[in-house]
Amino acid sequence: MRWIKRLFGLILIVAIGVGLWVSFALWSGLYSVYSYPPSTRHPQGTTLLVERAEREPMFNSPDRVIPPPPPREKSVGLGFSSGSIRPKPVEKRTIVELPYIEWAYKKSLEPETLP
Repeated sequence: MRWIKRLFGLILIVAIGVGLWVSFALWSGLYSVYSYPPSTRHPQGTTLLVERAEREPMFNSPDRVIPPPPPREKSVGLGFSSGSIRPKPVEKRTIVELPYIEWAYKKSLEPETLP
């Protein structure tokens, strides 16, 4: 009976640690929440916790309207710049798959607010 209490305590500590890590990773920009609404491809809908790509919002979905990027200034002469690197597909960045969370999907549709 005593080992059951210890096992429960260990599971509780691990769950709290995972919850704190995921909260920190979302807050710091390491992870992003990607939601697929119910459709023919995902009949029940799904929400994914993914590695965040560069300039990706915290809440994202395939239905998100992406504003056009700002125009680039043309430079004269030879210069070094980072080319536009395409992010890895969502399927390769997935950390964990969760059931469909409607508020996360609705949050992904909100327009981006600039600071």
